[in-house]
Amino acid sequence: MEVSSLDLSAEIKESKDTLISLELGSAMRITILKLDNTSVDVAVLNSATVKDLKQAVRKKIEEMEDSNMGHRHISWKHVWDNFCLSYNNDKLLDDGAKLQDYGIRTNCVVQFAPYVMSRASQRHSRSRKHRFFHGLNKTG
Repeated sequence: MEVSSLDLSAEIKESKDTLISLELGSAMRITILKLDNTSVDVAVLNSATVKDLKQAVRKKIEEMEDSNMGHRHISWKHVWDNFCLSYNNDKLLDDGAKLQDYGIRTNCVVQFAPYVMSRASQRHSRSRKHRFFHGLNKTG
């Protein structure tokens, strides 16, 4: 996929705006501790939600992957289906919740944590349902 110069200039502007916001105190720097005990720093606005943080994490990790070893596809759906972000043992499950509601401030450490949805809310893909019902029809 080719990145247009318009997309690139928008990304550069967004990065500069975030850096300015950090300097002015209207954004916070958060360290994300990954499961392999490495960490990445992301910056989000003070009014950011869990969804904003997830997007910042995704963007930062994809940038790192691109610069280190070329583009490698990461299935973020798989990541968020099996892991969540956690702060002080509170799982950040509500995408609309403000980070400050969890007590997250600048220089806090948020970590990835294994997460399995409860049976009541778990959604299966059509292919899984198909395999399940297909297995019931086998005679043996």
